[in-house]
Amino acid sequence: MRTAVIIPFYQREAGILSRALDSVDGQILPEGHSLTVFVIDDESPVSARSEVEGRQGKVPVRLIAQKNGGPGAARNAGLDAVAAEGFDHVAFLDSDDIWQPTHLADALDLLARGYDFHFCDHQRTDDDITYFERTPALRRMREERHAGVTVLDAEAPILAFDQPSIMAASVDTYLSQTSTVVVRQSFVETLRFDPRLRNAGEDQLFWLSLIAAGARTVVSWKMNVLCGRGVNVYFDAFDWKSTKVVDRTGYMLMFFHTVGRRLSLTASDRRTVADRIRRYRRAYSYLFLRALLQGRVPTLSLTWKLAALDPGLVPAMPLRFLAVLPNREAESLQW
Repeated sequence: MRTAVIIPFYQREAGILSRALDSVDGQILPEGHSLTVFVIDDESPVSARSEVEGRQGKVPVRLIAQKNGGPGAARNAGLDAVAAEGFDHVAFLDSDDIWQPTHLADALDLLARGYDFHFCDHQRTDDDITYFERTPALRRMREERHAGVTVLDAEAPILAFDQPSIMAASVDTYLSQTSTVVVRQSFVETLRFDPRLRNAGEDQLFWLSLIAAGARTVVSWKMNVLCGRGVNVYFDAFDWKSTKVVDRTGYMLMFFHTVGRRLSLTASDRRTVADRIRRYRRAYSYLFLRALLQGRVPTLSLTWKLAALDPGLVPAMPLRFLAVLPNREAESLQW
């Protein structure tokens, strides 16, 4: 069995990629399983070649260089390379994250039971609790068992979900951090990340598309991934003094518009999408005009793209700004 590991690379600090690659080398795999790493250098300020050349690791590393296109475009380049070579599984790893030694063995064991899409719990290196512990939707998934849930391991736990239940949960909340995902390659033969969503949403849309395509989903509460703090276009966009936060809310608005147009959803999921579109219209309108009033200009090319998707967005910005203003602190907790 052959597994491809896709690592998009854009960092400003030397040594980050080496740590990620060390964690791949450290995987304890069943006999007969092999790994190949594809590192996609997305015009990184620190060259991936400087950390790959001369490396004496156990796992072969192939380097792909491309013009900067963002994490989605970099992962797509990796998926194109993987598709040409007939791998059985694809695992994703961001360059500032590391895997626990049993991560791939645990995931591959579950995929061997007939599942197609695996993700697990993770923790940021400066946090004291895991992502699953801090996310209400994931706590409910663990505690509220129903007909759509199959218990594979009650202690960990490890749960499998039917398509309607995992789709509803994934539309509502970002569940599956990219470095925790291992997927059967046949499901990503032609599926690709949407490179328009450079700052937010491209990975969540990809996982939703997997589920919509019929991928059988298994979720493990084992904390098998540690996430670092390198260059991260999503988490870098939570600085309320930066126009990056305006862009992030704009990309989230684009994401939910795309979900509503591209995927076949239940009536309940469509209501969730409509609610999020309303939320991010208000967020983008408030933050866009707030930035202008503070003398900062957000990314106007994104505004024009959003206006094409949502023609009423720009004309209604002043009214939404005024509507948010009295309750801006409470509303911002949802953004």
